[in-house]
This record gives sequence, C-alpha cells and structure tokens, in this order.
Amino acid sequence: MDFFLLGLNHKNTPIEIRERLAFSPKRVIEALSQLTKNNGSTNSEVPETVILSTCNRVEIYAVRNDAELAAGKIKSFLSDFHQIHPKDFEGYLYTLSNRSAIEHLFCVTSGINSMVMGESQIQGQVKEAFELAQQSGTAGVLLSTLFGSALRVGKRARTETEISKHFLSISGAAVNLVRTAFPDISDLNILIIGIGEMSLIAIKTLFQLGAQNVTIINRSQERTKNVQGKFHVRALSFDRLQESLGEADVVICSTGAPHAVLTLEAMKNVLKKYGERCRLIIDIAVPRDVEPEIGKLPNIQLYNIDQLETQIEENLERRCSEINRVQDIINEEVANFMAWYQSLKAKPVITKLRHRGEKIREQELQRAFRKFKGTLSDKDAEVMQDLSRRIVNKLLHQPLTRLREEASEGNGDHYAAAVQNLFDLEDYPQNK
Repeated sequence: MDFFLLGLNHKNTPIEIRERLAFSPKRVIEALSQLTKNNGSTNSEVPETVILSTCNRVEIYAVRNDAELAAGKIKSFLSDFHQIHPKDFEGYLYTLSNRSAIEHLFCVTSGINSMVMGESQIQGQVKEAFELAQQSGTAGVLLSTLFGSALRVGKRARTETEISKHFLSISGAAVNLVRTAFPDISDLNILIIGIGEMSLIAIKTLFQLGAQNVTIINRSQERTKNVQGKFHVRALSFDRLQESLGEADVVICSTGAPHAVLTLEAMKNVLKKYGERCRLIIDIAVPRDVEPEIGKLPNIQLYNIDQLETQIEENLERRCSEINRVQDIINEEVANFMAWYQSLKAKPVITKLRHRGEKIREQELQRAFRKFKGTLSDKDAEVMQDLSRRIVNKLLHQPLTRLREEASEGNGDHYAAAVQNLFDLEDYPQNK
C-alpha cells in the first residue's frame, strides 16, 4: 500500500472549476462512501481516503495498490459525483505519491501552500476533513497516522515560527494598530462606525483580544441586531455620533458611504465639548469616511487604508522570511514519518518470526514436560515456561531490532527477504 494524492488548487485552477468540484461538509461523508465502496464492498483501489475541500483547493488523499488505477477511479468519481466532464478539469489536476504527497500535505497544514501565506484557517479545515473521514470509516491506520502528523506540523509551524503572526488583512492590520497603541485594550472605549464585512472581522478579533466596551453605529437596524446577537456590543443611532466620539478612545470607520461621515468641523466640536485627549481613528472605508484634515488635530492619530496596506506588505515580508524555518520543521517531520512508514514493511516478517519462535518454544516445552511424566509441580512448570520465553525473546531481540532499524532507513525489503530466507518464513502464515 502506498500514499496517493490527486487534487487541484488556487495556483493554477480558476475559481469556476474549483466551485464545481468543491464538496460541501454535508456531502463529504456521502462522497467518501461512494469513493471507497463498490456495491457495498471495499474498493481495493482506494481503501483509505480523506477529502480536503476548501475555497482554494480540492484534494483527495488515498492509500492505494496501483497509482494508475487509483487516479482513474478518482477522476471518474469526481466526474460522476459533480456531473462535470473530465475534459473540463483533468488538465488542472496534479498527482503525487508517497514522500511527495506526504510533504505536500505538511506544507498545506503549515500554511506555506496557502493563497494567504501562513493563514491559520487551513489547520482547522484539515482537522475537519480528517474527522469526517474517521466518522465514515475511510481513515485507516495509514491515513490516520499521516493526518495526525500533518496536524502536528501545522501546530509546530505556528508555535515555533512567526509564519502566522503579523496580520495580512485590512481588519487585522487595523486591530494590530489598536493593540500597538494600547497594549491592554480591555478598558478601551471602542467605536465602530458602519458594519461591513471588515468591521465584523475587526469586532470579532477585538473581542478575542479582550475588548469589553465596543459600541457600534450603523444605519441598518437589522444588521445591527445580527451583530448584537453574536457579540456583546452597545448599539446606537447616528444621531448619537458626537456623544459616542466624545467617549471613544478608538474609532474604526467602514460605512461604504459616498462621502465623509466624520468631518473636520464635527470633530472640532467633539474636541471642544469632550476634551483633546488622545484618540486613534482608523479609516478602512473606500471612499474615505474621515476627512484627512482631522489627522492634524491635537492628540488625533489618523490612519487610512493605504497606510494599512503598507503595513500588510511589510507583514507579508516578515511571514515569508519564516518559510525556511517552517520548511526545516516539515523536513524533520517527513523524515520521522517516512521512518515509521518504512518500518511497516518489516512488520509482517517480524510477526511471522515471532510466531515461528513461539511455535518452536511450545513444541520443545511440551516435549520436555512429557519426559517428566507429570512429576513437575505447577510452580516448576511455570519456571520452565518463563525460562523458555526469555530464551526466545533474547535470541530474537537483536535481529528484530536490527530489522526495524534497517526498515526505517529504507532497507526493509532487502533485510526482510534475508530473514524470510534464513528462517524459512516465505510460506509461513502470519497469523499462525
């Protein structure tokens, strides 16, 4: 049995094709069943399978006997399941086997194969794909061990390097500015003006970092209620904007309005009424929500989306500088996994040799017992049992240890064949 991967991703496949081949979570279990079964029996071409389907990739990991048969089976399955002709997608497919497939999966879970370098979401997506395969019974010993190792790689990459640090989204960069200006955000009064997609991400991230006092101002009451259903925020109407600005330490604007919602004149009135204390204003709207001249007012720090994009570019450079460190982790884990995988080749011979040794031990022990003609006490018989077991174990310990070591180095076939020949195990049943 070998590892096999067939897939496509964002690097060379247009979104129109990825959409048509994507698997919704609700249909993954159905798909796994169809792929691994033929008329209710296990399909020997792909007995173990995991389907990883995200917005950027569709990858099918399998254990197979024959690569060509497995590739044909999976292509036909994709075509039949999604009702799409093979000629529409087969030109985008890549296939990888054994070490290449293993290394690819480790790169995926670490985040260095993602559209957004180092993104963390893929770790959870790989875990979910593995868990669905476990529920379906399509992740056996080989794929379970592989995906367990892959998830460990992802965790190590994110804890031992900075591949996932430094925000690469506008919302994340905005929150990072807040955290830089105010390391402890738990006591801040934070005002969010407008509730677009970027504002929602910013609110979620702020609460994850410990924010407790968040106020939102938005014209749509329905959208406001949706946000209140998800987060513990205070919602106010636009006619209380000046009051909210007076209380705020941080203001994040993202309304989508065609004109500025925070004017210089309005901000001057806020400072006059509520004082000239330090305020951080982050404008992530296009067109801009905040008149640029506000940034010249006393104790006001104003940032717009262009400045955030510059920070994002710098953050991307920082992440990319970590790729070599992540690759070192991947190389180490690939070597460890391959050593385990290669050692499996010696397992059948080891099992046969142990059974052969046990059979000889039992035969000789019974022959000895018969010579005593029932005069041995139970205690003496147990001593002889223990003695015979220890002799067999000590005799087999060194050759079995050496066989495992050589197998982990990739020499399993050669040494296993030698042991089979020396001990005449070729036709000896493994479970005898």
